Formats: sequence, C-alpha cells, structure tokens
Amino acid sequence: MEGYTSATYGDAIADIYDAPGQCPPDAGEAAAFVHGLARGLAAEKPRVLEFGVGTGRIALPLAALGCVVTGVDSSAAMLERCAAADGENRLRLLHEGMATADAGTASFEVVFAAYNTLFLALTQQEQVEVFANARRHLVPGGAFVVQALVPDPASFTAHQRVRVYDLQRQLADLDVTLHDPLEQTLVSQYLILRPDRTEFRPSKLRYAWPSELDLMARLAGLRLEHRYADWGHARLTAGSTDHVSVYRVPEEG
Repeated sequence: MEGYTSATYGDAIADIYDAPGQCPPDAGEAAAFVHGLARGLAAEKPRVLEFGVGTGRIALPLAALGCVVTGVDSSAAMLERCAAADGENRLRLLHEGMATADAGTASFEVVFAAYNTLFLALTQQEQVEVFANARRHLVPGGAFVVQALVPDPASFTAHQRVRVYDLQRQLADLDVTLHDPLEQTLVSQYLILRPDRTEFRPSKLRYAWPSELDLMARLAGLRLEHRYADWGHARLTAGSTDHVSVYRVPEEG
C-alpha cells in the first residue's frame, strides 16, 4: 500500500475508533487483567506501559484502577483523542513507535499491546525489536502481554475477503482485505460508501503465529507463562480466534 506508514492506520481511524462496533467491548476486562498482573509485582501503585495506547480505551480504565500508565502511539490523531478524553491528566503520553520508544528503562511491572497492535509492526524484524523494547522497559519478574488474532488463512478465498457490516439503500459499510501468505500480511480498506462521499480507512498488519511470537519472546529474554483465549482467562482451543499471551522476565532480571 503506497505511502503507508506506522501512523497511517491510527490517523485514518481515530475519529470513529470509539464508535460502537469498532473495537471489541473488552476494555474493562483487559484493564482488570493487566491491573491484576501489575498489582502482584508492585508494592505501591503499579506502573504500566501500553504500546499503541490509541484513544485510551484500556489505559483510562487502568488509570482508574490505580495504575500509573504511560501510553505510546505513533499516531498524533490517536494521541490527540486520548488527551482530550483524559480530562484529569492521568496518563503520560509519548508520540513514539513501539520498537524505539523510551519511557524509562526497567521501570514497569507490565508492558502490553492489545487488539493486534503488535501486528502493526510490519516486518518480523520490527516485531522482534518490539519484544526487545518491551523487555528493556520491564522490571525483574515483569510481564509483556500480547493480545492478537490467531491466523486463519481458511477465512480467505483466493487470498481475498469481503466483510459487510451494514447495507442500506444509501449506505454500504464493509471491509475488503488481501492476504499474502508468504509475507503474512493483511492489507485492508475499511470503506463507508454513501451517495455523497466514500470514506477510505486503510490498514495493514503483519500477523505472526503464536509459536513465532514465542520465539521472538525467547530472543528477547522472555518466556511464555500463560496463554488464554481472552482477557477473561478462557481456555485457548483450536477454535479460538484470538489469544492473550503473557510473557515473563526471569526474576533475576
């Protein structure tokens, strides 16, 4: 996708990101999950770093639970929305990328990337660097949490897929995606078509299989501790569409 950068997705979707149906209704569960991990390591207020903070969908509930939250995002539009939603200035926000952000080395009990955010790093090497950067930010015994899709190549026909979310007399709301199984990429356009205008909201992901993520973690000095189907600790099965994986830093640092 010509001209696509790490900020393209966030800048294109920020104005509707919090609209009903755009994100899964799991922010409260996600915040409780991360808070529980962080609280088990912190004597006082747990410190949490979110890669891809977006509009603060999870970060703000985390702050309400008593965590000290830093959020990183490459999209200025997302950060602007997040700052506007954070009326009490509870979040520390950094306009940086996941692989290179410096929020204070070895300062956090938990680093997390929710809702396929890790896959916005568009090469395997960059994803390896995200794991390494998460490791640099974690205290001994700290956890890096990744929520991501379980790849499903069978959901494509001839490496293409169209999903229709709404269809009315003067509205078509749909997503069109091309799948490259060799590069492990999904290139999509979320389209909203009306008689007077068409909205294009592009995205690109480089997905990785859970076993590939585990190897990235090992390269960074992390080890898989748990893997669930969702933030509610449901058991992962062959039919699960998503996973929440917890990677841990050894206690000795």
